[in-house]
Amino acid sequence: MSELKCGCPDCHCEVDPQRVFNHDGEAYCSQACAEQHPNGEPCPSPDCHCERIGTARDRNVTNNQLDDALEETFPASDPISP
Repeated sequence: MSELKCGCPDCHCEVDPQRVFNHDGEAYCSQACAEQHPNGEPCPSPDCHCERIGTARDRNVTNNQLDDALEETFPASDPISP
């Protein structure tokens, strides 16, 4: 079985297949990484400090704004209304 890298952008951890956290189709090493460290929760690995790179609060858009924008793009195959 191949080892998976954590989906957290700055995380250096590999995902344990026995303890995987899934979010939006990505595999993560912890719940904190899966949620992008919304309150600065630390990465479980003592050698990784991906929580210091940024949190959900640092984003320019909220998750709700991202969800709304995504909904507005579907279905992409519909023709433009006259």
